[in-house]
Amino acid sequence: MKFTTSKKLISAGLGVSISAAALVACGGGGDAYPNDIRMTWFGITNWHYQIDNVGILVDGETISDFSASPKPNVLSVTKAFQTIKKRGTVDIVLVGHEHGDHGVQVPEWAKQTGKPVYAPAAVCAEVVKYGLPAGQCTSLKGGETIKLNDAITIRVVRWVHSVSGCTAFSNGTGGPETFGFLISTQTSQRTAPLQLFVSDSGAGGKELTTPRVANGVTYGSPLENLRAAMNAAGATSLDLWQGGPESRVVTQARMVVPEFKVKTFMPHHLGVRANSVSEFKLEYGLHFPYDANEQPLLRDFLKAANVPQIAPVNYWDAWVFNAQGVRVVDSADQKAVYGIPATGPGPGRQGENPRAGQLECAGD
Repeated sequence: MKFTTSKKLISAGLGVSISAAALVACGGGGDAYPNDIRMTWFGITNWHYQIDNVGILVDGETISDFSASPKPNVLSVTKAFQTIKKRGTVDIVLVGHEHGDHGVQVPEWAKQTGKPVYAPAAVCAEVVKYGLPAGQCTSLKGGETIKLNDAITIRVVRWVHSVSGCTAFSNGTGGPETFGFLISTQTSQRTAPLQLFVSDSGAGGKELTTPRVANGVTYGSPLENLRAAMNAAGATSLDLWQGGPESRVVTQARMVVPEFKVKTFMPHHLGVRANSVSEFKLEYGLHFPYDANEQPLLRDFLKAANVPQIAPVNYWDAWVFNAQGVRVVDSADQKAVYGIPATGPGPGRQGENPRAGQLECAGD
């Protein structure tokens, strides 16, 4: 099935139309649906999903800038965009939150792609300040439905940013507005759509059950919001959960996995923290490995729940996701752009995880 871009508005959320160009499908359903989703990870929480000829970008942070006034880096976005174009397209940009390791490059992605952006209000403000039209970026509230075509629907889930420390708690008033995305894709392989939930941050425990508060408005709790999105999608299980943050993931998993019947878990939010050998840099390669044994509670919980844990080894690793599950696929042509080996880590030497020993807490 081939999809084409249209100016027809078919996106709506919270009962209000979203003013952005959308994608519509040519043709109907059945045999015309795509077979699978190609997924590429290129650092931190950067994901590119190619579904036939529709491309979805999440975050797209290529530099990781925590300075007081971070600015988009044109060359780094250009290089990443050219790498994506070896295998696909970018037709929509989704952003979970505005921190320096997630949203700084978004205005440049918007400029180079010319495509609609769906992001927290703080990110949209930067897009406008960058000189782009306000209509190109839709400020999210949570609960929106973005229907790309007959096969693909994205539902926005107001989520929660991670909190520091084992006893910290936030009801959302002190952290950035944070969103996850439930991507439902009808394929030719089964009657029910594939269900993928991706979040670029998140705390666990009572943060998941406490309503979010932002700008004086009280929203549902993250679990209620995901539950509502799943119900709207008619989904009874999550085929794939791509979850963060860097630590205390087990506190999320203990709630998310059983309620939403997660079939596969892919940890991300990797590589942003500097260690003794390097800092985040795509050309260097992932500078410390993901080690499931550094999160034994998560490892043991997922094993008991019979949920496989699939982690990236290096930047620009790619997988195919379909009704049969998730499997690694070749992305050597993309990695070659950065001088990254076709398989395995490198070219830089890997060191220790800078947060080793801080990933789980007593009581998790």
